[in-house]
Amino acid sequence: MRVNYLVNDSGAIVVLNPQVVRKKDAFVLSGNGNSRYRQFEFTAVLTPRPGQKLFLSYVHSEAHGDLNDFSRYLGEFPSPVVQPNLFSALPGDLPDRFLAWGFFPLPWKMQIAPIVEYHTGFTYAPVDAARHYVGVPYSDRFRYPRFFSADARVSKDVKVNEKYSLRFSLSVLNMTNHFNALDVHANTGDPQYGVFFGNYKRQFRGDFDVLF
Repeated sequence: MRVNYLVNDSGAIVVLNPQVVRKKDAFVLSGNGNSRYRQFEFTAVLTPRPGQKLFLSYVHSEAHGDLNDFSRYLGEFPSPVVQPNLFSALPGDLPDRFLAWGFFPLPWKMQIAPIVEYHTGFTYAPVDAARHYVGVPYSDRFRYPRFFSADARVSKDVKVNEKYSLRFSLSVLNMTNHFNALDVHANTGDPQYGVFFGNYKRQFRGDFDVLF
């Protein structure tokens, strides 16, 4: 078993702010941004029987910082929408995450490698028709549904000669066909405001690899 606690505090982050300078609208850079990250991690490795291995991981974390980090606006934006800077939870804030994965032998010299992931939904920022924040952006009030995915891969190695082997595998992604939203209608002027959409449905995939 392993327990880990991480503290990360960052200062002097370059942030972008809309301001009025000499009676003109301007985007002003300053170096007074801050962010903080806290993470508690617990990991365990179990070996129920010879040839079997199970890994368990739980992470509790929080990420807060200035939202107008300049790096968010780097790119080809002809007219970026820049809101007044706020210190809030960051888009990647993920309070709770659980992972379980492992390797287990099967008959006929096959192997199955399952992986299960469950975590709190990501945050998002509702805006109005003028693209202004509505409420506190990226707060616990505005989160995606909880994420759950159970995947598995069954594989078998076939020895060709002393040097090469072939590995045939079949993978199943999102076996339970759980709805894991990819996006949300976050504009309050949208008739579908608050509706989550997009999802990777259950998928099957076959592969083979050459092993040396």
